[in-house]
Parts: sequence; C-alpha cells; structure tokens
Amino acid sequence: MEFPILHPFRLPFVLAAGCTAVVKPAELASSTTLKLAALLTEASLPDGVANVVTGLGSVVGQALAGHMDVDMISFTGSTPVGRSVLAAASGNMKKVGLELGGKNPQIVFADADLDDADDAIAFGISFSAGQCCVSGSSLVVHRSVEQALVERVKAVLEKVRVGDPFDASNHVGAIVEARQFDKIRSFIDAGRRDGAQLVCGGTASNDGERFFIEPTVFRNVQPHSALAQEEIFGPVLSVTSFDTFEEAIQLANGVPYGLAASIWTRDLQGAIQSFREVQAGRIWVNSTITGGPEMPIGGVKQSGIGRETGRYGVEEYTELKSVHIQMGNRPRWMA
Repeated sequence: MEFPILHPFRLPFVLAAGCTAVVKPAELASSTTLKLAALLTEASLPDGVANVVTGLGSVVGQALAGHMDVDMISFTGSTPVGRSVLAAASGNMKKVGLELGGKNPQIVFADADLDDADDAIAFGISFSAGQCCVSGSSLVVHRSVEQALVERVKAVLEKVRVGDPFDASNHVGAIVEARQFDKIRSFIDAGRRDGAQLVCGGTASNDGERFFIEPTVFRNVQPHSALAQEEIFGPVLSVTSFDTFEEAIQLANGVPYGLAASIWTRDLQGAIQSFREVQAGRIWVNSTITGGPEMPIGGVKQSGIGRETGRYGVEEYTELKSVHIQMGNRPRWMA
C-alpha cells in the first residue's frame, strides 16, 4: 500500500460532498487509518459518519464492493483488483472510482535540460523505493542524448543510499513485503534474460523481514517486453530511445496504462503538443511527482476511472439531478 496516510485523506472530499464513508485500508498498512479514525472521534465527528473496517481485500473489500447498500466504491490499487471491484459493483450498478496501476513515461527530448532531468528521473524511480503508482518507471529519450542522460542518471543513483527508512541518511527504504520483493526480482531477472543492458543496480538483499533493492536501470529495453509494458512497483527503470516526435508519443502511449507522464523540453510549443497527445491523467513538464491536493488526480485506459482531489474530487462523490418545476398552470395538451 503506497502512502497509507494519504489515501484516507480523500475523506475531506467525501465529507464535503455530504456523504458518509466506510474506509477499508490495505491489510498491510491499517494502523495509520485506525489512528486517523481515533483523531476524527477526538475531533467530535459524529458517530457513523466515517467508519473503518479492516481485513483482507479479497474478503472485506469484495464484500463492500458487492454490497447492495453501498452507493459508491472508490478504490486505489492494482489494475487486476480494480477489475474485480468493477465486477462486484455491477450487482447494484453502483458508481465506481478507480485509481489503478501505471507505467509512467519520462519523455526526454533532445533540447531538454539534462542537469534537471537526470536528478528528477533518479528521484522518480527511487521515490518510495519505486512503490508509487506515478513512479517514472519508463525513460523514453531521444537517441541523440540517450547515452549522456543514462550516464548522468547512473551517476546520481550511485550516490543513493539504500537501507533502514528510519535512518534519515538513507534515500531509499524497504520493499513492503516478501511477495513484492520476489516480484521485483523476477522482473530484473526477466530483463537480463531478454537481453536488456543492465546499467546499474540489480542487487537485492534482506535483513530479516526487511527487503531492499538497489535502484536499477536497464538500457536497450524492447518496447513489447515485460520491463517496458508492466507495472513493476519497484525501483526499476527501463530505457528506450526514439528518433522522432511521433515515435516518442507512440512509445509513451504503447502501454495498457495512462496514469502519469513527465515531459522534458525547452520548447513550449512541443511541450503543449506532447501533453495533448500523451494518454495520461496527470502530466508534469520539466518536473515529476509534484503538486498538491488542489489538482485532480486519476488515470485513463487501464489506470482507472474518475478523479480524486481538487474540485473534481468533491464532484466525484455527488450525483447530478435534474429538477423541472412548472410555475403557474401547465399548458394543456388537450383543450
């Protein structure tokens, strides 16, 4: 579960819309939501307005998604689980909001400021150990600057310290659990088998129940390989080069997801054309993973349905109703 303290904070939007809520946190990260519930009680929120239930998603989550008295489900998680939520919600045709997986491109054009891009790309793949739905896990870079940029990103990542997340001197913390640790390692192994060039990283280790993976970069990744197509949810960056604008957009859009993207260029007109054509719900230009709750977030394609936060985050929890009132006598049909 990424950012377990942030996801319950869609509650202000739910409450502002006049709704009550039942919150089911991820089973691996329930304590922050329970603490939030205690704070809401301390703040005198009326009983029954915000409720928390814990348990397995396959049991409690599915029960909520299929319950006939639940009017809407807002789910954040993987695309496969999102599909099961949609299926369960079909029972009473409830409204569904989904923020799902992503394979988010960092598109770097030949005129980009590489001094800015290299640090941001390294940050984008390392942030939260890559366990972030908007992690910049795919680098789509113009061939003329690919080698220079990859070397720069490698140089930044060589300064990264991986270890205990409670130690402020470390930059990258632990993988959430053993299953995810094994999944990330399987992608690294697949990259090696598929002939991609390992630029840096690839080392995995564990300290008891804590699991660590060094930020990893693969170059010469084939566009249809698992590294390029699937959400890894770990600190693994795939690099693919392009020669033309059209090819860059094709590579960026040639995945099942459309959650976020970053565009790096000094050309304003090119940036505008890019963010019009890139299929993503959130786009940064010359930046990455920034912004606050004043802007809506969400995805297209298999990255989800609907929007959270911002003005649209309130509207998400409302239904439009048309009311027609006849003032005075209604014109008669039959005289």
